[in-house]
Amino acid sequence: MFNYTGDVKIISSYKMKSKPTGIIKNRGYHGFTFRIAGDSQYFFEDKTVNVKPGELIFLPKGSSYEWRVSNGEGLYTSINFTATFNDPCVAVYSQELFPGMGRVVQSFSELWNFGSSADKYQCYALFYELLSSISKMEHSGSAEKKKYALIEPAVEYLKKHIHDGELRTEKLHDLCGISDTYFRKIFASRFHMSPREYVSRRRLADARTIIESGDYDNIKEVAAAVGYGDPLYFSKAFKNFYGVSPSNLRNE
Repeated sequence: MFNYTGDVKIISSYKMKSKPTGIIKNRGYHGFTFRIAGDSQYFFEDKTVNVKPGELIFLPKGSSYEWRVSNGEGLYTSINFTATFNDPCVAVYSQELFPGMGRVVQSFSELWNFGSSADKYQCYALFYELLSSISKMEHSGSAEKKKYALIEPAVEYLKKHIHDGELRTEKLHDLCGISDTYFRKIFASRFHMSPREYVSRRRLADARTIIESGDYDNIKEVAAAVGYGDPLYFSKAFKNFYGVSPSNLRNE
């Protein structure tokens, strides 16, 4: 569905609380809705789709539906855009598609609406990275999907324990019942990086989101929140990855 297209144009983006229920008729643009809080249900003419926090739903242009939010206050980030796709249809994806998803969910709308020209280019870069990740997933053959299913227990474990300071990637293969070598080969094929790099990127991306939110007291607290016991090591890793130290990013 998400074949390459050179005519992507972001129309709008916003992060907001959702109403308990609502109706959309003949949607004007394609859209991704990233569910942050509150389970949601989308009722289409021929099916019902459930979306949980940590998932995103693609809503194609022209679609009509009703939505309802349950399990607490609804919060979401939405990106509306135009593009030419082959037979676009409703689809739900995990926000774990790529490490930069945290920045999309937390700060994309702010960068798009209030940022500089450079920030808008960054929004497009993040958006194309999302489309690329989805396209790779959709174009993987059935054999690859079966192969990827082998490491799903480890992937689910990583999602739940990504900020656990005691997390050890060397033991993940035990959860899948396969050798460490084969596990790492499949993991690299799926995520294009090693398990250790995946954990590092996720943690650093989440740390940046925390720093940019300002919701912390000091860098040591940020390091601990994302799984780093040594704040000096965290600061070094952060600077090596982003080119700026956590302290300088905070001051900016």
